Amino acid sequence: MQWNMSTANHRFKEQYLFIAAMLLLILLIMAGLLVVEWAENKRFLETQRQSVVEKASTIRVRLEALLNTDLLLAQSLIIEVATNKDITQDRFYKIADYFMEASHHIRNIGLAKGTVLTYVYPEKGNEKAIGLDYKKIPSQWPAVQRTIEGRKTVVAGPLNLVQGGIGIIGRTPIFVDTDNAGSETEEYFGLLSEVVDLPSMLETAGLDNKESPLKISIRGKDGLGAEGEVFYGPEELFTKEPVLMKVTLPGGGSWLMASVPVNGWEAKSPYNINYRIIAMVVGLIILFMFCNQQREMTRRKNAEKAREELIMELQKALSEVKQLSGLGGGIQPRHLPGMREETLSRVFRERTCRRGG
Repeated sequence: MQWNMSTANHRFKEQYLFIAAMLLLILLIMAGLLVVEWAENKRFLETQRQSVVEKASTIRVRLEALLNTDLLLAQSLIIEVATNKDITQDRFYKIADYFMEASHHIRNIGLAKGTVLTYVYPEKGNEKAIGLDYKKIPSQWPAVQRTIEGRKTVVAGPLNLVQGGIGIIGRTPIFVDTDNAGSETEEYFGLLSEVVDLPSMLETAGLDNKESPLKISIRGKDGLGAEGEVFYGPEELFTKEPVLMKVTLPGGGSWLMASVPVNGWEAKSPYNINYRIIAMVVGLIILFMFCNQQREMTRRKNAEKAREELIMELQKALSEVKQLSGLGGGIQPRHLPGMREETLSRVFRERTCRRGG
């Protein structure tokens, strides 16, 4: 009875250890899978960001090239005006026409003497702008004032144009030498302004491409960079961990361009399902090997136990035979061999029946 209880306890411990080992195996596989998925998700996100950087960089380069080409195209006009303060309208129109033909986005070129817009080319469609005093236009005067005080090109806008539409204006101050003999000082003469059609430029740069894999927003109205207002795309895009790039404007101003994938950032890698399948297969293989080993160990233990039981029964039978051999008178020596054989036969029959049962 005591031996049976000990055997039952031993089997219970073995089952407990087997279950504990299985749980530990599952936990280890799950922990390993989580680490692998975390690393894969991180790599996948970095790959996404790198892809966005490459595509957004192409757009930024195009945009900067267009801005510099169009806004600096007519700078030679400044030399003409600076050397000929009495430039006539015809002369201005001839030079401006040459630069207009070279650009696809410049809507008009204007010359202001002082703060009053004097010439605008082409004149047709811009009649309302001629004669405007920048000081009397609250939406434009701050940018004009910064241009004069900074003595460099300043990009203003985007803004609603008097002529209609939306554009950006590149203004460059013109300073001329004073008429005082021997003086090297310069005095403010006026402004050269170029109005660029913003929607047309953005489309050429690739921002309005409906098949683009990116969503893009731009802020920095009046060249104020991150401090400026958002003028293109949704403002909330700047809160979605975008790739940020600085668009440098002529004269030192800037815009800030934010880019994200058109469907947003994907947090989970599509390859995670492959890792889960691999983890499941590996787990099943390990479980099969473990169970197979457990069955083999159990078989060996049962065989060893049966062997030990048989040896004990044989020893018991032999002991009975020896006791019978030592009895006096009642049993004759000639009967001992038959009794020994009968006893051994009974032991083997009982053992065989027990195995069969």
